[in-house]
Amino acid sequence: MRNLTFAFFFFLTLNPGLVQAQKITWTTTEDNGHNCSIHFPGVPSNTHKNTSEGMKYTSYVIYGQSTYIYKVIELNAEPKDKEAKAKKRIQSLASKFKGKVTEEEEWLVGTKKGISSRIKIAETGKPEMLMIIKVMVVGSIQYEVSAMMPLELYDPEFDDYFLNSFKFLQ
Repeated sequence: MRNLTFAFFFFLTLNPGLVQAQKITWTTTEDNGHNCSIHFPGVPSNTHKNTSEGMKYTSYVIYGQSTYIYKVIELNAEPKDKEAKAKKRIQSLASKFKGKVTEEEEWLVGTKKGISSRIKIAETGKPEMLMIIKVMVVGSIQYEVSAMMPLELYDPEFDDYFLNSFKFLQ
């Protein structure tokens, strides 16, 4: 029995994500008004406000040192170049956080296309941060899914579960 306990402890030590995943309750948020759903680590807080771009709805969870965000903006006008609009948003965030886009690739949800990017943020005297942001414009709706955490705490299994959980309902 003692050897079994030691083996289990050793297994958990080598797999900290397993312990973390067991402690958290994932919450599915269905946004019927915008025809999509997403899984949050915990229960999200929700805000909405009118901006110059349009009505903005935000749900977010702060879990440990990481922040997980789902945002929808009902744009005042449908952009002609949706990919350019998504890229502009990503560049705006990189600039806001004084970061640098280090990776960019296509983001597909069914047949709908967007952009997925990684932004590294380095400030003197602070830990290096990583923001993974996915932006998609469908009609006059802009969808954003993002996670931000200290680079050293990025857990692909845990963080990507949130980032990849965004789905359209129909």
